[in-house]
Amino acid sequence: LKSEYIVNPTKCSLNYETKESSTDRLYHKILTDANTYIENLSQKIGPVSIEKKRLKGGLQDGVDVIVADNGIIRVTVVPTKGMTVHSVEMISQNPAGPVSLGWKSPVDTIVHPYYNNLEDNNGLGWLYSFNGWLVRCGLEWSGHPGSDDGRLLSLHGKIAHIPASKVEVIVSKDGTLTISGVVKEVWFKGANLVMETKLSIAPGSRTVKIQDTVTNKSPNKSQEFCMLYHANYGRPILGKGTRLEGTFKSVQPFDAEALEDLDNWQLYQAPGYVKPGGERLYCVIPRADKNGRSHVLLHDAKRGIGVSTKFDPSQLPYLSVWKNEDEENSGYVTGIEPGTSFPPNRTVERKAGRVSTLKPKESRTFEIEFTLHGSNSHVQIASKEIETINASTTPILLIRKQLMP
Repeated sequence: LKSEYIVNPTKCSLNYETKESSTDRLYHKILTDANTYIENLSQKIGPVSIEKKRLKGGLQDGVDVIVADNGIIRVTVVPTKGMTVHSVEMISQNPAGPVSLGWKSPVDTIVHPYYNNLEDNNGLGWLYSFNGWLVRCGLEWSGHPGSDDGRLLSLHGKIAHIPASKVEVIVSKDGTLTISGVVKEVWFKGANLVMETKLSIAPGSRTVKIQDTVTNKSPNKSQEFCMLYHANYGRPILGKGTRLEGTFKSVQPFDAEALEDLDNWQLYQAPGYVKPGGERLYCVIPRADKNGRSHVLLHDAKRGIGVSTKFDPSQLPYLSVWKNEDEENSGYVTGIEPGTSFPPNRTVERKAGRVSTLKPKESRTFEIEFTLHGSNSHVQIASKEIETINASTTPILLIRKQLMP
């Protein structure tokens, strides 16, 4: 077998097919697989560019990051952490100021999974590396830590702490840049789940599209699984007066603290609104439009900047809204989280009928897209679309009973 390990950066500008490309590709590069590892890469391919580097020093030592740029937005992907999307930022000029997706976590470095024991602190080890914008939770389980038939399930599962075994970059002839990865969550005599993921950005677009396919590779055993997209937002979108809009059927508070503030569940307060360490969680059933997609919009108080999320509720039937209106230095953040289940431990979700199962060799695909808004007109268009859909439906049902006793 021939192995390729490249350390020195490669810099070039390409607007033609490479020898690796198929007929419908402008560019194709394998960055990681069993026989290839490219540590540094810097290339411009037509209207897009790609940079790959390896972080050094401290808890981030050995972490690979890929930065993709289409001239409008810049996306940072972390293959070392299950293809987590660490951040997205608009690099074009915006009338309302800069727009970025992510938050300021007290954990200020991208922690390598090697240094993170997920079972620490009674299953809360996930929090020792929690930062970044889009963190997948799953695959064998997600949600709160606890025992399931004598086995400790750590917070939000393992997938975000498993390095991708294959990573590729593809640029199609229309200039769309796709970063793909394969992440395997498997153990002997247990789960054998594989996630194939694709993240795409088109030239001049403000939208990030993600397609994940989860497959049960077992030839003879069905397997429970979960998928939750923990999308986290802080400044500049989050602040006092930030609002959440969407096509929602119902909302239910998770606990007594959330129940107290149910009437304000779509409105955000200034940092320090909750007691230290406090948080509120709301469990939402999303509604689909005529094309089968749910719409969610988070925008600032001035309606100048924001982000839209669109997904298929037949794939992701539950939406968790986590409001962590804590002090700035403790992590002022909200999570807008489409998923196959709500956040309680798998034992609770199983009893409620919210745990999915894959038959042997069966696959399930999830498609979700995020669009950044950098002006009042962008926000207004997204808000109007939601308003139009909701006008022909019943109002949101507020369930005044907490999900967890």
